[in-house]
Amino acid sequence: MSFEFRRASGLAALLILALVAGCSRTQPVRTGKPHQLKKSDMSVAEQKYGIAPVPDDSVTYQPDVIIVGGGAESVRSQNPNGFIWTIDADAARADELVPGKVFFLTNRAVGRVLDVRRNGGDLVVSIGPVDITEIVSEAHIHITDMPIDFGEALAYTAPDFPGQIVASVRRESAARAVPAVFTPGSDWSFYKTTDTPPAPDVTKLIEKNFRIAPVVSRSGIGIRVTADGGGLKVLAESTVHLLMPTLNVHLDITPRGGVTEASVELKGAAGLSWKFFAGTDVGLKANVNGLLQPDTDFSIPVGGIGPVPLAVTVRQRFLIKTGLGVRNSTLSAQGDYTFNGGFRVGYVNKTWGVAGPIGFTATQSMARTGGGLSLGAEGINLADQIKVIVGVGAFGFAAGPYFSFTSAVGALKQSDIGMIACTGATLDVKLSGGVGYVIPKSITGLVNSILAGLNIKYRITGEGGREPSEALTIVSKTSQVGGCKPPDNDGVGTVQGPV
Repeated sequence: MSFEFRRASGLAALLILALVAGCSRTQPVRTGKPHQLKKSDMSVAEQKYGIAPVPDDSVTYQPDVIIVGGGAESVRSQNPNGFIWTIDADAARADELVPGKVFFLTNRAVGRVLDVRRNGGDLVVSIGPVDITEIVSEAHIHITDMPIDFGEALAYTAPDFPGQIVASVRRESAARAVPAVFTPGSDWSFYKTTDTPPAPDVTKLIEKNFRIAPVVSRSGIGIRVTADGGGLKVLAESTVHLLMPTLNVHLDITPRGGVTEASVELKGAAGLSWKFFAGTDVGLKANVNGLLQPDTDFSIPVGGIGPVPLAVTVRQRFLIKTGLGVRNSTLSAQGDYTFNGGFRVGYVNKTWGVAGPIGFTATQSMARTGGGLSLGAEGINLADQIKVIVGVGAFGFAAGPYFSFTSAVGALKQSDIGMIACTGATLDVKLSGGVGYVIPKSITGLVNSILAGLNIKYRITGEGGREPSEALTIVSKTSQVGGCKPPDNDGVGTVQGPV
């Protein structure tokens, strides 16, 4: 055998080995027990558009579900509004898509068909939200102690999806600075407050200056909000810390009973951090009362569940309400809290059970770190809701069992003219959950406006699935330092140290 032939044979063997190794990296492992799919387990198209369902006998679909062939490779594009998909018109069963059917191409490209239009060799499919029970009539899905690395989450952005709203500008005093809560009815509300006549409306000026940056990593889930315009400066950050998190999910659906069990549990929660600064050089007219919805979600696909390729989706919403009283006033504080446990919400035997973390300890108190400068009373309310959904769908249309962890803080500071400085802070932490989907009323209305503008006659509804659980109040406590009255209030739950 000549040297040239041996060398050529060796190069060919190396090339074959390289190709095999390359295929092994790009071909995902989709069988076995449920496990997190990492970016290296997916093709470029799958990372962008999701994982295709692979039907088998373990799951029974509803009769109007159309499993379109080709998976992510059949997707041509997704509209920036998040709910209009352009797909290959020649994909298997694509010709069966008509309004009313359930479109199921990937774990992200799934929903009730509202409209289908041909565009050359493509189909433009507009979809609405769909409950998990509208996709499957029978399924028994169980995920047990699955390690989860949020640092591997895929970021998806829909810049035209309705949601970033600074609702109004109001005259609010520090006396009304108490935390906000998220209600099961899907909209934010304040408690212990009263509406007052609106100040001059500079909403549009302020709205465009807000920047919202949700963040997920191996060690936590958080959000950062900034604003610098209209006489208002804001910096606010909230983070839920995680330590070696694992996920448990149980979803049992039967043809007669629908959802008989649905639970989701994220273990490994380790703490909560809040910090903020707010200031104004124009006084009352810069105060805001608004809901901020980031246009970015994070998603972690789960392998080993072929017929229903679930994903863990993280969505956040942020509420801000300021009560800065006079010109050239500032307010700031920082709080850090440790706790043990995790978040669990479960539906069994037609009853909800909710369990949250325990052992709250304030390692840094907002009441004690509260500062700023003002000739009048001032206050602020901030709230961050982290919603973790294990299901299918994208953006506000994601459906499946979920939990919502809401942490809200309120801070107030009396005038610096007083003889004794006085600052106070309130921490309010709640946990709730459900199975299905919940879209805020304001966003539902905006989506329907978009559909009307496209001459699509169908409209979406804001809720689907089981009635959400009652919110469990884990902590609700107020602390004051200085000359404030009344003294510290134990409230609900236990926190070691002042909040």
